[in-house]
Amino acid sequence: MRIPKFNMIVTTLLIILVIGGIGYYNRPVVGIPDGEIGLEIGVPAEHVLQAGYPVVPLPVVLRLRNRTNAEIALKVKNPCQVFRYVVTTENGDFVQAMPADTVCTQQIATNIIRAQENIEELKQVPLDAQRYQPGPYQLHIKYWNYTAIEPFRLVANQ
Repeated sequence: MRIPKFNMIVTTLLIILVIGGIGYYNRPVVGIPDGEIGLEIGVPAEHVLQAGYPVVPLPVVLRLRNRTNAEIALKVKNPCQVFRYVVTTENGDFVQAMPADTVCTQQIATNIIRAQENIEELKQVPLDAQRYQPGPYQLHIKYWNYTAIEPFRLVANQ
């Protein structure tokens, strides 16, 4: 019995689809693995460096993910240490850090992140425009003592 070309094409496509589906299902998941807690940050890949402005606000999305099955207690020495940042060049040269607050209550800051839940927050990092020129940079964030690094690029205002 001879199989028509159409059936061979359909069979080949079906096999490719099944293999592709298995590969997609078994792909490594980007982000915080199961059983861990970690910080993910999001910044614009490119951000405009506005000429004439002394400060350029860089929006940052913070997501502290608890991928464990346990509630995690978060604790820092004072509220000023919940969120901190440093900006470097892509080579790691220092550009700017979060200014040290002169007034901060010396009271321990605490929070709880439940099992399989996230804490999300939106912040702005005020970039001192005099320290920057168009090009690649890295944002280093510490949030509730968890760290993450994300690259971004400043582009000239056109």
